[in-house]
Parts: sequence; structure tokens; C-alpha cells
Amino acid sequence: MLISHRHRFIFLKTQKTAGTAIEIALRALLLEPGDVITPISAEDERLSRELGRPGPRNFRAPLHRYSGRDLARLLGRAKLAKRFYNHIPAAEVRARLPLPIWDGYLKISVERNPFDKAISSYYWRTRKQRQPMALADYVRTCPTAELSNWPIYTINDTPVTDVMLRYESLQEDLLALSSRLGLEQPLALPQQRPKGDHRQDRRPWQEVLDPASQERIALVCAREILALNYTLPPPDPSSAQPRHP
Repeated sequence: MLISHRHRFIFLKTQKTAGTAIEIALRALLLEPGDVITPISAEDERLSRELGRPGPRNFRAPLHRYSGRDLARLLGRAKLAKRFYNHIPAAEVRARLPLPIWDGYLKISVERNPFDKAISSYYWRTRKQRQPMALADYVRTCPTAELSNWPIYTINDTPVTDVMLRYESLQEDLLALSSRLGLEQPLALPQQRPKGDHRQDRRPWQEVLDPASQERIALVCAREILALNYTLPPPDPSSAQPRHP
């Protein structure tokens, strides 16, 4: 999650959508002392530093917001609470910002075809398992938050984004965003893509997901599929009973 005061934008980072690569690209613009940059993984922070990007800043809650008791407890654990964090939902961001910033800044996010995103999530979540569960079992049992990004860029079921980048047309969308922000140089994704080497099966999702998996994803992600005009799979004629998220 990022806030740029010079360029007046808020980036709401979604999961399994190239969000970290976009974040590293946008960090090049966050040079003001008051900008907000939330931490990413140690490996991704190393890549960001190698590219000359600024590191995390201003994501912790200021000390004046702690009671004496809370401050003593948190300092004893050498850990202060985070005001902003990775994948923070839009409702929390709005609650923690002055209203003129929330209302006046461009709100940017990124989304991906939910069926393709589910496959990427499976390979990411099972990357350290010697004998990972089957993809169909993962889709059947995983929490809905691992399939849907909807709460990250909506409030009260309504999208708050002014710019929604699409994973499927990311380069073109970043060029358009660069123009909208008035940048002299277009935004460029890092050549080394974070978290990009874990997916093993690169076939189209229609060939990878069984009908039951497609059905659950369609149910859990119905709102973003409708809002962003993603194509639904054809109904499975063998499905006799309605399924639940």
C-alpha cells in the first residue's frame, strides 16, 4: 500500500495481481518525507533497494495515539502497531486518513481474472509443501479471502478506485497511468518479477480448473466478475446441487 503526496495518489494493493511489481515501480515516485510505503517481503525489499527505490516509511501508528499502558506493552515487545499494512482494505485506509486526502487523491488498484488468479494463489500458497494438495482441493477449501480481492478496493460493496489496472493489460494500463500522473518517464515494472516463478502449469485456466472449482470461484468472485466484465465459464450440466462459498 502506498500514498504519494506529490503525485496525490493512493495505491490499494491486491493479492496475486503483480501488486508487488507495481508497488516497486510506483516507489520511484515516493520521494517526499511524508509519503507512506508499507513493507514487503525481505526478498522483495532487497530487489527494491537494488533498483534504488525508497524503503518502508510512515506505516506505523504515531506514538501520540498510544496510551501509556499500550506503549509500554508494545515497546517491551519491540513492536509498534501498524497504521497501514500490505493488502489493507480500503475502508481501513479511509478511516485512517484525513478526509481531504482520501477524497482528493487518485485511488489506484489492480485486478486479475479471478479464475487465473486462483491458480496463481494455489501455487503461491503451496510452494513450500513437499506434497501439496490438489488444486481442486485447494479451491474447495481455501478461505474466500484467498480467492477474492473485492474488500481491498471497495467500501460497502462499491468500488472506490479511480484507476483499475488490469493484470491482463498491465503494460498498456501503466502507460495510461503514467500519462494521467503527468510523468516524464513512463512507469516500468522490474525485469525480475517478484513471486513470479512458482506457477508450474501455464495452461489457460479453462484447461486447468475442473467444473467444481470454476463454480466456486464464480460464486465467491461474482461481484468482481460482474463489475469488471470477466467472462464466466459455461454452466456445468453435471452439477445437480447448488454450491456455497
